Amino acid sequence: MRLNKILIMGIVSMSVMGTANAAVYGTLKNDVEVRVVQDVAETDPEESSEETFIPLEKGDLVKIIAKQDEAYIIASDENIQKVINIEDIDLVGKLAYTTADETKLREEASPIADIIGFFEKGQLVLVLERQDDFYKIKVNDQEGYIYKSQLEEDGLDVLPYTKTEPAAQSAPQVKGQETNRGEEVVAYARRFLGGRYVFGGNSLTNGVDCSGFTQQIMRHFGVNIERSSRAQYAANGYRVSEKDLLPGDLVFYGSNGKRIDHVAIYAGNGQIIHASDAKSGIKMSALHYGKPLIGMKRVLN
Repeated sequence: MRLNKILIMGIVSMSVMGTANAAVYGTLKNDVEVRVVQDVAETDPEESSEETFIPLEKGDLVKIIAKQDEAYIIASDENIQKVINIEDIDLVGKLAYTTADETKLREEASPIADIIGFFEKGQLVLVLERQDDFYKIKVNDQEGYIYKSQLEEDGLDVLPYTKTEPAAQSAPQVKGQETNRGEEVVAYARRFLGGRYVFGGNSLTNGVDCSGFTQQIMRHFGVNIERSSRAQYAANGYRVSEKDLLPGDLVFYGSNGKRIDHVAIYAGNGQIIHASDAKSGIKMSALHYGKPLIGMKRVLN
């Protein structure tokens, strides 16, 4: 068995894939004797007084369930686990742990790509490469993409990195300072894609809600707006029509089509960027993504 035979097997089709169901796989470089330890979770392998060893052959496939210092913990049987040195295993990528409570696995390297699964915080994954701000990973026979802030990135800089050139965009409807500044606002807002949604939150890095997101983004550009979505619509900027929307404009929504309860930033090309909800966090969506659109305001000077 060579590197191209490393398998990530047994996809779990549940909406949340926990650490108990997921693992990554590697092949042995050489014939080795693997140390067996009772209840590794509670026993330091280096100090175990009841060590036994089992032989494994070069090319054997092993299931890695955790990393411990310079060793991997492999294939567990009830309370018995096996410890093997890192240098004895071949991998096609780098191992890393997820850092978010609901780490999103997306079908493509895009913040608007379909979510095909979730991982708990601390899930071990095999990282293959980086594309833009996403890492391509494998676990349990499934490939997908995880946003960079939801993975421990230490050591991942050695992986192949592909940066996609931005697609050519149509000329803006209005030329001038408003358009250019609006594009700067959108570019800055995109830095926080994949971030957490926290009701009442005001931190772009630690958690923010929809109006906190728009307020903090605009504040970065010296534009002060109200804190709530309803107050922003009532007190800030001036109204524009949908056909005149420019990047950086605020877009307001309401669950009943009348009472405003959500705000987003128009990103151009029929897209918005917003702190959506606790499940999906800061993301891109279509302008008409389902929630009734009530109005639009321009707050950039």
